[in-house]
Formats: sequence, C-alpha cells, structure tokens
Amino acid sequence: MTFAQWAILGILLAMIVAYASERFRVELVAMAGLGAAFGLGLVPVQAVFAGFSNPAVITVAEILLVVAALAQSRVIDTFARRIVSRVHGETAILAVLCGLAALASTVMNNIGALALFFPVTLSVCARLGLPPGRMLMPLSFATLLGGTCSLTGTPANLVVNDWMVSQTGANMGFFGLAIVGLPVMAVGLVWLVLAAPRLLRAPANAPAGNDVGPASFLTEARVPDGSAAKGLHLPDAEARFDILVHGVVRNGAHVFARRADIVLAQDDILLLEADFALVDQLHLEGALAPAERHEGTATPERSEAVVMPDSFLLGSRIGDIGLFAEHAIRAVGLASRRHRIEGRFADLQIGVGDVLILEGDREALGTTLAEGALLPLSRHRPPRLNARAATGVGVFATGVLVSAFELIPAEIAFGAVVFLLAATRCLNLRTALQELNWPIVILLACMIPLGLAVQDTGAARVIANAIVAWLPGEQPLGVIALVLFMAIAITPFIDNVSTAIVLSPIATSISARTGVALEPLLMAVAVGTSLDFLTPFGHHNNAVVMGAGGYRFRDFPRFGAPLLALCCLAALLALGLMV
Repeated sequence: MTFAQWAILGILLAMIVAYASERFRVELVAMAGLGAAFGLGLVPVQAVFAGFSNPAVITVAEILLVVAALAQSRVIDTFARRIVSRVHGETAILAVLCGLAALASTVMNNIGALALFFPVTLSVCARLGLPPGRMLMPLSFATLLGGTCSLTGTPANLVVNDWMVSQTGANMGFFGLAIVGLPVMAVGLVWLVLAAPRLLRAPANAPAGNDVGPASFLTEARVPDGSAAKGLHLPDAEARFDILVHGVVRNGAHVFARRADIVLAQDDILLLEADFALVDQLHLEGALAPAERHEGTATPERSEAVVMPDSFLLGSRIGDIGLFAEHAIRAVGLASRRHRIEGRFADLQIGVGDVLILEGDREALGTTLAEGALLPLSRHRPPRLNARAATGVGVFATGVLVSAFELIPAEIAFGAVVFLLAATRCLNLRTALQELNWPIVILLACMIPLGLAVQDTGAARVIANAIVAWLPGEQPLGVIALVLFMAIAITPFIDNVSTAIVLSPIATSISARTGVALEPLLMAVAVGTSLDFLTPFGHHNNAVVMGAGGYRFRDFPRFGAPLLALCCLAALLALGLMV
C-alpha cells in the first residue's frame, strides 16, 4: 500500500477512536479529519468544501427544516395521542407507538421521528403507570427500522443513493430501499412488540407511576442545624434516608476518609444520588436543606429535560453554563449515564441523553430549553399548535409524492417544500435556520470528501481485493452478506452517515472485482448502517433514550442482539431475491 492509502485509513481509524470515546463533538472530529487529509494532500483544495454543495447535504438540511415545521405544528403528536387514547393494554399501546414512529421515520429523518414521539411515549407511560424504560428502547429501534425504507429515513440513505447515481446514473427511487427495508421493518416491529414486555424489565433506577423521567438524580444538599443526619456515620445516614452519597464537602474542602469513619456535621455539603421526590421530602422534614438558595422567583417552577445530541451544552460543566446564569435558571438535579462522578455538583459534565432538573421562572425555563436544545419531559408542555398545520402537512405530502415518483430530484422537491412552508408561514425560516441541527450538516459535508479520498487514493480497491480473497467461492449472496456485516460491525462505533460514506466506495470496488450488481451491495450498506441495536452510542436515538429510560449499557445488546439477528436474516433473504 502507498503512503496516501495508509494515511487516509489512519485518519479514518483515528476518527473512529475519537467518535467512540465520546470526548469530542462529532463535527469537530470530522473537521479535524478533513483538515488532516487536506494537509497531507489527500483531499485537493477544490474538494475541501465540495461536500456543502453535495445534493445529499442539501437534502438533509431541507429535511431538517421540514421536520422543524411539522414539530412546531405538533400534528403527528396530536394524532398519536388521539389514537393511543383509544387503545388499551401495554402490548397494544406499544404496537401503536412503534408502528406510528416507524411509519413517520419512513418519510422523515429518524431523529426527527423520535423527537416527535418521545414526549408522547413518556405521557403514555405516565398514564399507564409504567416506567419509560419499558417503551423507550423499542421506540428508538422502531425509528431506526422505519429509516430503512426510504431515502429520507436517515441521511445515510441519501449518501448511498448519491453514490449510486454517481456510479451508474440510476436513482434508487424514494421508496426503492423498501424492497429490503419493508420486510426488515416488519420482522423487527413484530419482535419489538412481542419481546419488549418480557425482556425489558423495569431497571433498578427506572421511574414508575406518574414519573416521566429517571427517578435517581445527582444533586447537592446541606446538613442543616437540627438535622437527624447530624452525628450519623455516612453508611448509617445512607441506610436511614435511602440515599447514596458520592462526596462530602466540609468548610470548602472534600472530606477524604474511609466512608465508615466519616461523621456528618452541620453545614456539610453532600453530593448525593436519590429519588428526587425523596430529596424534596427530606427538605420538608428538615433532614436536608438546599445547598444554595435560589435567587429568582420565590416559588420557582421546575422542569425535567433530556439533553439532545445537537445541544451546545454537551461536555460542559454544570457550573460553567452561562445560559443558566443569563436566565436565572438553576440546575438542581442530573441523571447522568456517566459512571464516573467526581468533585462538586457544579463540576459534573453533561452528556447526550442526560436528564436535567431545572428551576426558575416559567418563561425563562422555556427560553433556556429552546436555546439549549433540551427536550422537556414534562407532560404539561405548553401547546404550540399552528393554525396552518393542515397546509404544512399537505405541502410536505406533495413533496414526498413528487420525490417518490422521481418527477424531480429530491433536493429540488424538498427545497420547494421549504419555500412553500416559509411562504405560507407554516415555517419561521429564521428561527428554523437558527435551530437547524448544524452538527449533522457539518459532519456530513466534511465526511463526503474523506469518503471520496478513500476511493481516489485506491484504498477502497486495496481493501476490496483483500476482502474478496476471503470470500467463499465469490458467491453473490456471500459477497452481499459480507458487505452487510461490515456495515453492521462499523456503525456502532461511528455514525451511520460516516459508515455509509466509507463503505460505499468499498462496495463499488467489490462489485467491480466480483461482478456482483452494485445496487444490492449499496442497499446492504444502507440497511446495515441502520441496524444499530447493540450500543447506546452508535446512534443518537439510542443515546437519547438511554438516560431517560434508565438503561445500562448491557440492556442494549441483551434486547438488541436477537433483533439484529432477525433483521439480518430478513435483509439477506430480500437481497438474495435481487441476485
């Protein structure tokens, strides 16, 4: 292999490690990788920003704008609530929610579909008295399954279709992937509905009853004068008050001693973990007191919110967030999926899927949630019904049909949809552009030149040759199965868009070497990148539901592995009919 081939593979490997570590924002990793490739001469200057003019990137941005308009009208939200109100029983409710979410995901980005049905599911769980963990993981998986059926289900499908057009001049068609995706979705939904009630037991820290988020939160509290906790050894206080103390601060310094030797004193600050309703009760009883007095309204309102993947708060420490100070908002609780807890409450870092409890004025809370890309978990969200909702849905449906029948290219069709939505005031374009998920757009635009570099340097051809040498008799179905398994193996560690960009040129080289038709190989790439059921960090949807559902890492492979096996079998049977 040449230096250029080793270099591009090394850059991609380093990016995979950076993605998997979750220590850096995905768009920063993508920009750093693109910059390194340009510095080494792997990407020419005229191609560095070519990704921003790519039809796939343009279409993704347009779809996200359309999703913003639909979310503002809350048409799907209202429609789902009406259907669920007529259905009884956990299994039937789960079938309706997963079916609707999968259906929505066939015509819009699966992240947008989850955002629409996430609060609906939480509300349903509250009415049924069920922990959200019983339904949130199936909901996330259902949106991924629905995304296998159309070009707009996930940006990865647009990338694969764009590569198909560039190589053959033929378009897969809006629902072309449904040949494979539909049987995969059908098999997957049946498994979700039948297996979830049996395999997804309530996690130890899962909420129940009328709670709509995790029950176990990290918070800080002070030991007041006259507290029943004063004078108790730390283990005795934990057992008596049903709390878990992670740290004790006395006179501004951490108390470092054996837990059994720590005796609580007046004005000690405790970093503790407990049911937040219990913490409130301990405050009323005088056993604990708030660590700090809130200087806003005398009776501040409280809101729980999950941190979305596009939030700029990711990686920030609670005490360093200027947005909270600007609006006089105080973070009083954090349900984190990070297992490492150090320092004070203000030192805790925020990650994707974490749930925050915020206190402050109602209007300031609403502003903070919107600006910080935080999804409220409260059942009593103020409605944002749009009187022009019917017009918006009609325009969007027309755009989908025009694109589905390939009357005009998808980027033109959805561009027209965005224009008409803005012209009819169904979409506030200025606000939507400000709230656009720019990290996804930047990630995609940066990764496209890197994917092309894999092809241009010949690295894809070298990898294809090495892979073909291990194929059993160069059987077409064996070749397709290998490409499918490669996509499934890579996508848990990097996002599905990057996986599609990297594997599409490799699939093209394998097609040229083996003589297997390119279309089923690219379809295997598209479907495989969506079958991300084994980890919470492989897809944004899984990361979001992990925190709100109280899941642990092992819950994903335990529930997702059988689903993955069934979906792989269905995909191979469907792809086998194409060769």
